[in-house]
Amino acid sequence: MRQTLDTQVALAVEQLLDGREEDVTAETVLDALPSHIRDARPSRKAIVRAIMGAGWKTSTTRAGPAIFRSPGAPDDDPPEGGNIAGEELRLIIEGAERLEEEKKSVADDIKDHMASAKGRGYDPKAIRKILSIRKKKKEEYQEEEAILEVYMQALGMI
Repeated sequence: MRQTLDTQVALAVEQLLDGREEDVTAETVLDALPSHIRDARPSRKAIVRAIMGAGWKTSTTRAGPAIFRSPGAPDDDPPEGGNIAGEELRLIIEGAERLEEEKKSVADDIKDHMASAKGRGYDPKAIRKILSIRKKKKEEYQEEEAILEVYMQALGMI
């Protein structure tokens, strides 16, 4: 039975991280994956999911990619001086920054995917339109189409 790419990534990441103590980033894990998995271009989300699934936890960083710490690594010590609210706010902001970075990475993956579709002769604009339509409920889409048709008739476009 053929395994899905996500399953292959999860198994490879688990083997890669087994017994490892030093912190890693999703990029370092991707670089260390076997070439047949890297060539399949797994998403960053799949890699992060596999790292977290292996029991690793995220650690805070001031900037740059999210860092993952091994399950046996000690948790970050509470801040000295008792400024817990300031520390909590910093963690919230850094978490949002990491998510923004992941969002950019996913957007880049989508852009690459659309470029690949265009290279195969498909129209990316039409694909995006279909994606937009599929996100909507059937009734919502039909209502929008009906209103659009009425407006186009009023303007003499159809």
